[in-house]
Amino acid sequence: MTKIYNFVKNSQVITFFCLSALLGYAPWIFTGKPNWFIYGMLISGFILTAIFDGKKGVLDQLKNAVRIRSNYKNYLAVILILVISNLVTLLVAFLLFGDKPSLYMFRYEPLGIFVLIFFVLLGGPIFEEVFGLRGFALPKLLEKYSPLNSSLIVGFFFGAWHLIAFFDPKSSQYAIGLIYYPLFIVLQIASSIIMTWIYLKSERNLFLGGIFFHLTMNMCNMLLQTDFRLSNMNAIPEINKHYFIIYSIIIMVVSVFIAVKNKMFEMTDKKQ
Repeated sequence: MTKIYNFVKNSQVITFFCLSALLGYAPWIFTGKPNWFIYGMLISGFILTAIFDGKKGVLDQLKNAVRIRSNYKNYLAVILILVISNLVTLLVAFLLFGDKPSLYMFRYEPLGIFVLIFFVLLGGPIFEEVFGLRGFALPKLLEKYSPLNSSLIVGFFFGAWHLIAFFDPKSSQYAIGLIYYPLFIVLQIASSIIMTWIYLKSERNLFLGGIFFHLTMNMCNMLLQTDFRLSNMNAIPEINKHYFIIYSIIIMVVSVFIAVKNKMFEMTDKKQ
């Protein structure tokens, strides 16, 4: 038991990834239906934090998850990067292909946007960040690797983690199509680089670099790139593949610029 304990302690991120995948994919493994257990990351990170960091580690992470206070410039950076990237996507798609966005909720259900924020928040922003990607994995990776390499690892896992969604007819990834799965992974890696930059820039603020960024990213994509409507939540929003490809390219360019400008390939041994 001691050997197992020491191995897990020295390989916490690998254990987290494996346990998250096992729990998350359990419904698909045992039923054959492409459904996943969305609490897999949260439970895995919580268990490992409780075992190796104790009550203090758990409380510290929960406090960081609600640490809303930060320099307004950090919030502004998140909003501007995501909103401008989406708007440029719409503009380029219109100029190249004549695509016109629906903007359904802005036009017909503006008050429903606040309700949508609540539902989106209880998805990836909470269950994949708190005791998850930015809550557990990223801080531990940064102890051994550069911000860039840490981002590559987290982003690749997050993108690969969504494989099941490409087989689920009820998901937006299914609407994109399995052929775009590799590009989806690259998009998540690029997004991860930007999130790590925000995370470090805000003094390792889990709320800002993880929850808020994840929430804003999902909201912008849903409201600007799809025909999603709160009045018919069971319907899969139409995915414009032009938007997906263009947006992916823009986020990749932004991530490369940020990584190079901020020298994210260098090790950091202190909170920035």
